[in-house]
Amino acid sequence: MWGRHKWMKAGMIATAAALLLTACSGGSGPAAGESGAGATESASATGGKPSLKVLAFNVGFDPNAEPVAKDIEETTGYKISYTLLPKDNPEEKLNIEIASGANYDILSLTPTQFHTLVAQGALQPIGELVDKHGANMKEAISEASWELGKYNGELYGIPQKNERPNIEQTMIVRQDVMDELGLEMPETLDEFYETLLAIKQKKPDMIPLTGAGMNVPMVLSAFGLYTGWAEDESGQLLPRIKRPEMKEYMTFMKKLFDEGLLDKDWPINKSAQSQEKFVGGKAAMISGDWNMASGIHDAFKTNVPEGRMGYMPPLKGPDGSSGVEMADKLLYVHAIPKSSKNAEDAIKFMNLKLEKNNFTFLTLGEEGVTFTEENGVYSPIMPTFTEQRGSAYFFLNGIREVEYADMWLARLRRTPTLFEAFNELNKDFDTYAKRNPIAFMPPIEAVGKNLPSLTQRENDYFLQVLLSGEKIEEFDKFLSGWESAGGGEVLKAVNEWYVTTKK
Repeated sequence: MWGRHKWMKAGMIATAAALLLTACSGGSGPAAGESGAGATESASATGGKPSLKVLAFNVGFDPNAEPVAKDIEETTGYKISYTLLPKDNPEEKLNIEIASGANYDILSLTPTQFHTLVAQGALQPIGELVDKHGANMKEAISEASWELGKYNGELYGIPQKNERPNIEQTMIVRQDVMDELGLEMPETLDEFYETLLAIKQKKPDMIPLTGAGMNVPMVLSAFGLYTGWAEDESGQLLPRIKRPEMKEYMTFMKKLFDEGLLDKDWPINKSAQSQEKFVGGKAAMISGDWNMASGIHDAFKTNVPEGRMGYMPPLKGPDGSSGVEMADKLLYVHAIPKSSKNAEDAIKFMNLKLEKNNFTFLTLGEEGVTFTEENGVYSPIMPTFTEQRGSAYFFLNGIREVEYADMWLARLRRTPTLFEAFNELNKDFDTYAKRNPIAFMPPIEAVGKNLPSLTQRENDYFLQVLLSGEKIEEFDKFLSGWESAGGGEVLKAVNEWYVTTKK
């Protein structure tokens, strides 16, 4: 409890200072919530610290009313006002706000939003401020991560990576069906095929495998197609669609479809439709992830009380190797717009939040009240944790990368099925996890311009293959059209960037 007392004491000191300064002003300054400029609260009302305005991504709650917001103010001494971008067309609103010179001090941006604004010259460089006032930040965030907040070699943002590299993708399997039929969890492509065949033969009313879209990660593994991009023998990066093994994968998936081992509605399924089939007990397997497994669990148990979910690992290829792309990515960059007059205080504020004790308190709450920690294992005390820190993820301005990797698991432990699925998928992380070489590639115009239409072209071709509208033998012809439709431009741009990472 000593830590909480310290924070309470800090808040009391800040409050007392604010009262003293207000009294000394003789009441002539603006009241709380007002300002001579109309947007910034008087420094006297916050103990000499200006209030700060944050513009951030949309969430389903008002951050200004959250318990975390109050604790942040007491811990740092800064009063913060939060504004959210809309759910629909957030970039449009963001561009309008920045172009109008709206008075924000911190912007919580997606990587694409960050690179768009920094390229437009809309953000302040913060390298010198971080060097001067960011000791906690520099301790908490790795040197490699700091590179993700730079543009043309200069620092413009505080990077926030995902909580920990992890495996998200899996194949969710009806373990009770497997047990009933005496089937072992398949490890190879042949075993997978035989398993689906056995389910179809012994349970003809059940769909052996449901899903949607082109990529089934656990099956792609058997063809060595672990990540979206990978090096070829010459060291050039190729997207999965350009790898020769992709033709073999599509051939295999068509075989499954033709033999009734894939959902007959696969070409028209959306994710929600395939989930409904699994939840309703109509399918034995579904390609998904740990979040899906948790999300469908309660409905699945209601509809299929005797059902049990299991998880199939990535299938082994002919050489015995297997793998799946890890989730390791930049989530947000916290930047300061050029219009802000409070850049120094914005850095000081975010630095205070990354002090070790402050960070623990603001993300997890009070030990013994909202969470427990034993031998590095953080567990939530429910329901207090969710009541006090359920929204804490929204308020992050960077993370303490080493400590938070374990602290974050407390959030997953709130839902036993979620943590069970996460743990099952990641118990062999070192064996299966593969890094995508473009995971931290900055936005590139040629890629952003062409990738959506290329992805649609790939998906359309795959569905045509399933429905026999296209012959897989004409795959090379498809690739030629893919290159001329912008694929060649994307290949060139990605590899020009990739060369710079090796210097």
